Amino acid sequence: MKKILLVGVGDVGKHILEFAARSNTGFEWIAGDIDEEKARLACNNAEIGAAHHGKHPKFRPLKIDLLDIEKTSEIIQKEQPAAIINCAVLHTWHLIRQLPENIYAKISSAGLGAWLPCQLTLGMNLAQAIKNSGISTFYINTSLSCLTNPVMGKIGLAPTIGIGNVDLIAPAVSIYIVRKTGVPRRSVEIYLVCHHQHWVYPREAGYKPGAPYFLKIMIDGEDETGQFDTDKVMFESVKLYPPGIGFTTVSASSALKNLKAMVLDEGLKTHSPGPNGLPGGYPVRLSAEGAEVILPSEITLEEAILMNEEAGKLDSIEEIKNDGTVIFADYTYDIMKETLGFDCKSFKPSEARELAFEQISHYKELTGKYIK
Repeated sequence: MKKILLVGVGDVGKHILEFAARSNTGFEWIAGDIDEEKARLACNNAEIGAAHHGKHPKFRPLKIDLLDIEKTSEIIQKEQPAAIINCAVLHTWHLIRQLPENIYAKISSAGLGAWLPCQLTLGMNLAQAIKNSGISTFYINTSLSCLTNPVMGKIGLAPTIGIGNVDLIAPAVSIYIVRKTGVPRRSVEIYLVCHHQHWVYPREAGYKPGAPYFLKIMIDGEDETGQFDTDKVMFESVKLYPPGIGFTTVSASSALKNLKAMVLDEGLKTHSPGPNGLPGGYPVRLSAEGAEVILPSEITLEEAILMNEEAGKLDSIEEIKNDGTVIFADYTYDIMKETLGFDCKSFKPSEARELAFEQISHYKELTGKYIK
């Protein structure tokens, strides 16, 4: 029985366990978390729910501290998982919604990439632990894959694939087209190149329009893109989702789909962010060979990469240099310094952990003024 190591049983991680428990993958799941009791209870809940459907999944909780790379590597080497899914972050993106509306809006306008040290640290540590273990495995990183995967890619730690982002938008676009045209869903095929920025622009305060993307809409094998206002399609498709974090169930579905496609060698055509460390999201084929970007003839891979790099500038990141150094956009730097006192224009991957805890400290100080 193939093993899957899931690290982090927060919102997305717990949803993955619930869905996996009711599926027929036949995998053994190891649910790792810094809090082993939390992992145990998450496993219990998923297994009990699965019993209603006559399923008997094999789940096992395990304490994993991603700040301890050496110990994590030992666990990976011992367990030999066929795939590893990272759902762990040091500071989740939606915590700023706890703040008064005007302060939330100000910090939100810095972009989610402003918190990249917090989003990057644990996923990068896990990537290093995988490399140190010497095993061959698929690595699915769920933490802001459009921006964290390319940083890791620059330093030789690229995850195989990410989840969500473009893979939240693409199925919503398909549903939107079906509802507008009345054609069966099986008749609709799309090719979408876009960035996390396109997901948050319609949903969060302060994001600006104008990020580039590529969208091709096929109906019954014919290119029908010209029938649609694609800007409107992109915006209104995202608006199909409810506000808040309910979409994390779809993120979990994205992760489980990607996992099965690679471990079971399905050769699945889908969309996902950060394939092999690329920035942003792409149409991909997932199989036992990993992730392969599959683009239509109208756009080259080089054009798609440049498009996503440009979009990333509207999501906090001016540039990711060849050594992995992250350069924050000027507006991001100014807002984070003004609102949080976080004074950082750029950082190297090796500095991410220290800066993450600095960001967390500044955030706690700020919330102490408003949240009792």
